Amino acid sequence: MNAHLLRSKLRSSIEGSSSFFMGSRDNTVAMRDDVSVQSASTGFPDGASTYKSAEEDDKSHRDGSNMVYFVLVLAAIVFGVATFLLLDAGANREFKSEFKSFARETADIAQNNADKIFGQLRSLATAITSIAVNEDNGNFFPNVTVPHFDLRTQEIADLTGLEMISFIPFVEKANRSGWEAYSNANKDWILEDYDYREWNPATIGGLMSDEIYNCDWCIEDSRKGFTDSDGFMEEILDVRGFASENISVPISQYGPAPINSSLSKFDLFSHPIFRKEILTSLEFDVPVISEAFDLSFFKSHVLPNTTFGDDALRSFTLDQVKEDFLEGSRTIGFVFGIIPWEAIFINLLPEDVNGISVVLESSCGAVFTYTANGGRPTTSQLGDRHQAKKEYEEMAVRSKFFWKDHPSGLSRHCHFDIVVYPSDEFRASYESNDALLYSGLVGVVFVFTAMLFFLYDKYVQKRQAKVMSQAKRAEAIVTSVFPKEVGLRLIKQAEREEQERVSNKKMLNNFLVEKNETVEKPNKRRKPIADLFPETTVMFADIVGFTAWSSMREPSQVFMLLESIYRDFDNIANRRKVFKVETVGDCYVAVCGLPEPRKDHVVVMARFATDCVLKMAVQVQALEEELGPDTADLGIRVGLHSGPVTAGVLRGDRARFQLFGDTVNTCARIETTGTKNKIHVSKETAELLKKSGKTHWVTARGDKVTAKGKGELETFWLNNIRGAETKSAISGSSASDDLKLTKIEEHEKPTKSVTPSETIENKSQAQNEKKLDRLVNWNVDVLFTLLKQVDERRHADGIRPDPWDRVSKMEEELSVPAFESGKTALDEVVEIIELPRFNARADASSVAAGLNSEVQNQLREYVRTIATMYNENPFHNFEHASHVTMSVRKLLGRIVAPDIEGDDARDLHDHTYGITSDPLTQFAVVFSALLHDVDHLGVPNTQLVKEGIDIAALYHNKSVAEQNSIDLAWALLMLDRFELLRQAIYTTKSELKRFRQLVVNTILATDIMDKELQTIRRVRWDKAFSEAANFRNDSLKDATNRKATIVIEHLIQASDVAHTMQHWQVYRKWNGRLFHEMYRAFKEGRSQKNPAEFWFQGEIGFFDFYIIPLAKKLDECGVFGVASHEYLNYAEQNRREWEAKGQQVVQELVREADEQNSEVAVRSA
Repeated sequence: MNAHLLRSKLRSSIEGSSSFFMGSRDNTVAMRDDVSVQSASTGFPDGASTYKSAEEDDKSHRDGSNMVYFVLVLAAIVFGVATFLLLDAGANREFKSEFKSFARETADIAQNNADKIFGQLRSLATAITSIAVNEDNGNFFPNVTVPHFDLRTQEIADLTGLEMISFIPFVEKANRSGWEAYSNANKDWILEDYDYREWNPATIGGLMSDEIYNCDWCIEDSRKGFTDSDGFMEEILDVRGFASENISVPISQYGPAPINSSLSKFDLFSHPIFRKEILTSLEFDVPVISEAFDLSFFKSHVLPNTTFGDDALRSFTLDQVKEDFLEGSRTIGFVFGIIPWEAIFINLLPEDVNGISVVLESSCGAVFTYTANGGRPTTSQLGDRHQAKKEYEEMAVRSKFFWKDHPSGLSRHCHFDIVVYPSDEFRASYESNDALLYSGLVGVVFVFTAMLFFLYDKYVQKRQAKVMSQAKRAEAIVTSVFPKEVGLRLIKQAEREEQERVSNKKMLNNFLVEKNETVEKPNKRRKPIADLFPETTVMFADIVGFTAWSSMREPSQVFMLLESIYRDFDNIANRRKVFKVETVGDCYVAVCGLPEPRKDHVVVMARFATDCVLKMAVQVQALEEELGPDTADLGIRVGLHSGPVTAGVLRGDRARFQLFGDTVNTCARIETTGTKNKIHVSKETAELLKKSGKTHWVTARGDKVTAKGKGELETFWLNNIRGAETKSAISGSSASDDLKLTKIEEHEKPTKSVTPSETIENKSQAQNEKKLDRLVNWNVDVLFTLLKQVDERRHADGIRPDPWDRVSKMEEELSVPAFESGKTALDEVVEIIELPRFNARADASSVAAGLNSEVQNQLREYVRTIATMYNENPFHNFEHASHVTMSVRKLLGRIVAPDIEGDDARDLHDHTYGITSDPLTQFAVVFSALLHDVDHLGVPNTQLVKEGIDIAALYHNKSVAEQNSIDLAWALLMLDRFELLRQAIYTTKSELKRFRQLVVNTILATDIMDKELQTIRRVRWDKAFSEAANFRNDSLKDATNRKATIVIEHLIQASDVAHTMQHWQVYRKWNGRLFHEMYRAFKEGRSQKNPAEFWFQGEIGFFDFYIIPLAKKLDECGVFGVASHEYLNYAEQNRREWEAKGQQVVQELVREADEQNSEVAVRSA
């Protein structure tokens, strides 16, 4: 296919689908009037056909290229692999053969070393028997002393590596005292050893002691102690001629090189681990070797042997000493020795052979691994540490070690197996690069051959890659935007048109060449893709309160809400097999029964609608902590209607999948006449549900609704679907948790009998507590985010903190109560607050925040306490403070990201008068918004002054409520439990001063009813922004800071009355609350005027003389971007709407207030 033509077709297809439609509420209504619903715009049928043709061309090219590559690669592989296998096979055979030889040799050498050890011990035992038999002094066992014992044991140690060797005779307890007397009288054996070694006893550590050594603490047995529950010990000893209860096995002599005799007389039989091995040797009449454990205590009584390290694994050995040389002679003792296992696994391999793993497996469960290296000492590790490879496992050589013919079923004695494995290190000595080298040379020949072809093919692929990528995206979007069947039909139709175009082109070429026939280019219309679906159920779902809510948010927050909710709806639709048609603004449209007809469409759609309502309820509560106040108040209004629809693709510049017909129009009307968080269904839908056996799912609405173009309609409410069906429908997603939460909230019953009014009050209180928690969490998140920015900026600026005691002293000075100092917060108001200069280096750097979780915990506790300090006023409450905080955050966001050209940090700093460069300023303003109405008493300052309350006199009758809020909130912040929070806000005296000035100026700016203060602010505004301000004598620094100060004050003023500059519903909500607050004050006798008498006209004056001029000032200062235009437009719209509806609104407010007062009176009674 011609690449240029291919790209052109793709470009036209992509352009036709590039727009994204996001209609407003008015667009939604208009769309419904057109009785059609359209899916997302696209123009991809042509793109899909192009993709198919391009794919065929590309496939043909790839097939040819792949064939060439295949031949080259196959030849290279065949010759390369053959070469490699021949060479590698020889090396592998040599490796396996050599390993088997070394493995057998290793096991044999280890066994020979062990045999040598026990041979030496057997010789010593024989010598002891010989000495006893030939003793001519009348002594007999156990009263036997072996002469030159140290010399004998030293020779054995040198030959075998044993570290301590001792003679331990059997001594009956009845004869113990006699034996001890004999032992004390024959101490000369150790003196002989000292003389042999030319040691001075005083230097070595003293002569022998007569004390009988007790060592209950010195042995740390890792195994469970031996018990004699089955009489085993008694039976064995009785056979050997001993009474089990009277036997002991003390150490008589030991060496080599004993440094004292304190180990003499130590009874090994008194300890389970030694007793077990002694009895095992007696039972089977064999020498034994124990498990490995800590024997360092015994080593400490002889001269240290440095051949093996202290961390080497050690066991002890026992061999019997017989009474005489006659057959069946009685055992009268043992030769005892401590053996390091490295003495057995030493010199296993030749000098140049390394890396054979020897695993010693004990039947008692212990496993040790030794790595035998010819040129290096053997190293040991606990556990089986050989390289676990299947090939090595198959090559392993296993053999029994030491006690090769141990009796079967012997469980009391540990017998050992040696398993020898190869390792990568050993294998590497038999590997070479010859196989790879020769194979590589073969491959190079073929690589060189393929290089030229590869370069050409790469060029072609690069040219086609972009076209193929675009075409593939076109097909993917077609299948995602349209129902699967519709998308396939679009693609097939495009393929047919492409084939016709190619056929006509060939006919034209034949005409030009042969000039013997005429071809007319066909000009026929494409067949529409549309179908009638007689049985469907359509759903319209609209977010109630969305328009008003979005007027208070940034665009990113609006889209975050919609994406979160609609993503959940999409997931439910995929699970329920419901087709999502589109979203228009805040309206979600879906249909069930197409493109695949299904008889249960009405039941499925009812369940889908219920799932959406449940998900919406939980999602908005979760999002309130992130998106701010009033988010949880959002709801969803759902309408369902069943009937036939026509659905298809309406082609044009922007093709759409659309629904047509009266069913769609009626469903839209059903939804608009519904109620928040309820599912409104038509009579037709209700009848279908009843026929499906779901009569209990619907309840008649009662009154008929009037729908535009339909007249009166009988409708029904869809009840909340509960029980196992709903659980099953929602299982597998977070909706199950949502359902559980909803059930708890809606079906929780009081545990005691209460009146209906008390139940309502308790439920309302619980809901208020949850709402308060969400508001607290949202405020904490906003403030902590700013606090982290403060910390980051502080580190980037390289600010060194002042000693905290100096900062604390300044805190004390600022916190002196007004009744002591005589000074009030109003005295601290300054005309210019000095903000930090621009720091280019700090602005360019990025430092991670180092705030710990305790700072956030203290911030949460502080905000929670502030929330409880707000009184339960209809207007001046914590929710209002959060609303003001949200407006401040929005305006600060416009300051931080203004709509100016360029992104130079210096320009941004100058444009916003330095506010963007100081996160502490932003934190202080948001912080002040949260505090500005703390402990508000529900009446204006003039009434507080008139009533003559204490705080009015304290603050000299000026800005009473505002100064009271400052002092209370500041005193709370100064408590010791918020010290870490304060240290995060400011670390120097200058930061503390600026923070205090910002808080005082900002909060006092909210006193807009004091005419004197208003006049002062107006003059300050003129100084900062009038044309004459350019000719003042202020320095550039002072002029910038003056503007920043007055901008901050007007920012908080606008936020304090932000409801007047937002959507009408928001204005109506807060205007009503303020009216109720003032009306309550009037009823309580705290106001002389009834607000109903002046409310209508007063609001008009408030708009004309304060709100609209304030909005214009926000626009004039030039730092708030489009937000200032938005505020001004809403203010003017609300003023016009109030003028048209205000009097009727006042009447409704009076009626609502009277009803609320009546309800309060009834509950109080």
